[in-house]
Amino acid sequence: MNGILYAFAGTAFTFFVTTFGALNIFLVKKEISQNIQCLFIGFAGGVMIAASIWSLLMPGISMAQENHQIGWLVISGGFLLGVAVLLLIDFLLKKRFLKSKDGKKGMFLSQKTSMFIMAVTIHNIPEGMAVGMAFALAARNMDDANLMSGAIALAIGIGIQNYPEGIAVVLPLLREGISNRKAFLIGSLSGIVEPVFGVLAAALAGVVVSIMPMFLAFAAGTMIYVVVEELIPEAHLGEKKNIGTLGFVVGFLIMMILDVTLG
Repeated sequence: MNGILYAFAGTAFTFFVTTFGALNIFLVKKEISQNIQCLFIGFAGGVMIAASIWSLLMPGISMAQENHQIGWLVISGGFLLGVAVLLLIDFLLKKRFLKSKDGKKGMFLSQKTSMFIMAVTIHNIPEGMAVGMAFALAARNMDDANLMSGAIALAIGIGIQNYPEGIAVVLPLLREGISNRKAFLIGSLSGIVEPVFGVLAAALAGVVVSIMPMFLAFAAGTMIYVVVEELIPEAHLGEKKNIGTLGFVVGFLIMMILDVTLG
């Protein structure tokens, strides 16, 4: 029980940092130029690619090797599964949007934004599970202070990384005509999966460890698919073609530095 409580506390912190990042929506003007929108979209793409590499794929490879699994096979399988799921979701969303254009059913968000938020939310699942398992392990070995300090450091590291991710989620909502309050709520809820799956992982720590590398690769596959399919093309729609690229570079560097220094 202590492990579950610790896991909830640790993942609640990471969730609140995501929420704190989403608060930045109230600092941005509602009407912004297309160039600035492209800058924001590029930034979001850079954050997601860096997070995919340093927060998901590389830890997944290391964890697979520690579990005596064939690292490249597990990670490739998980990655391709993530891409396949997004392809299916993309197909289903396109069918639903065609119906909405015929007046049969309205949609709250555009297809691109829906897929983007879905990918970020999926990416938060293995992060929450990692924090939950770390605290579950520390709670079972309270005599080892290093385990608890390591779990706390992991929660702080992921929490700090979640701040730019919270920003990245709310920025694309600006072009949707979504109110600041609703955009904040959507951005905040993208991180709610962390405490949910963190507690679940703590309760099932022994089972989750063996499949965690595939979860990490799965999340990376979904995020990279969305960036390449949706964000990168849209980031180059402005009058200044390279503004989206510059935003991507800034987002990538910020997230890389946070991942490497706090990883």
